[in-house]
Amino acid sequence: MTAPTDSLVAFDDRAEGLYRFAPLADQPGLTHVVTGGNANLATHLGAGCEHAVDHRRRICAVLGLDFARLTSTRQVHGAEVFGVDAEAAGTGCGERDGSEPAADALMTDVPGVALLALSADCPLVLVYDPARAAVGVAHASWKGTVGGIAARLVSAMCDRLGCDPKAMVAAVAPSAGPCCYEVGAEVVDDATASLPDAPRHFKDGSKGRPHFDLWSANSAQLTQAGLARDRITIANVCTICDRRFFSYRREGPDTGRFALIAAINAEFGVRSAE
Repeated sequence: MTAPTDSLVAFDDRAEGLYRFAPLADQPGLTHVVTGGNANLATHLGAGCEHAVDHRRRICAVLGLDFARLTSTRQVHGAEVFGVDAEAAGTGCGERDGSEPAADALMTDVPGVALLALSADCPLVLVYDPARAAVGVAHASWKGTVGGIAARLVSAMCDRLGCDPKAMVAAVAPSAGPCCYEVGAEVVDDATASLPDAPRHFKDGSKGRPHFDLWSANSAQLTQAGLARDRITIANVCTICDRRFFSYRREGPDTGRFALIAAINAEFGVRSAE
């Protein structure tokens, strides 16, 4: 499913600024969307954050999901995975109050529970197992990528939800691309110490400064975790270049956040359990 061009398509012609991965659009039981930069989905920062809950409600309505079961965490640029059961569903759906778990990846096998991850340049990774009816999302910042968050999400879904990587599909959402994502020597050093194939994920940019290819690094983790290469979609959209999305690097720390939202359809979960 890896494509050389932009793999995003409009989710619905009537819903501006909502996209999905074309190769995953027909996956049975999966509802997913990547939001654009016309609505800040972060409740705690960025212009218009006071309207973020309303935007979340609207998007859930478009997707046919229950806003009260929308679940998110407090992202800390780490590699922890939070399992969302029926009791935890709805954590972080509204204003942040400090009770959200500190984790950058979420997973669930509970039908109808929507998982939300936020970004403004960091890759957001979607992993789905249609055979097991389980889904996960990850906020793969450079620190999370170096910490192996994509592989850890796959491993957690296998260990705790009974998934099989051979059945999984995955996608990497728009993020800072290898064309633009310039990093310092400390990032190269940390990646080299943690990732066995780190050198192939760095390219020389302008004036010889290294550019980190977060797309290839996360894709490699997914294949190393057992996913087939042709079942991984890369959006191939650089948020620094493409003004459809918020970008920390382009707009500064006060920019908003777009989101990846994913859920197992309630009806599909019931059928899969039979």
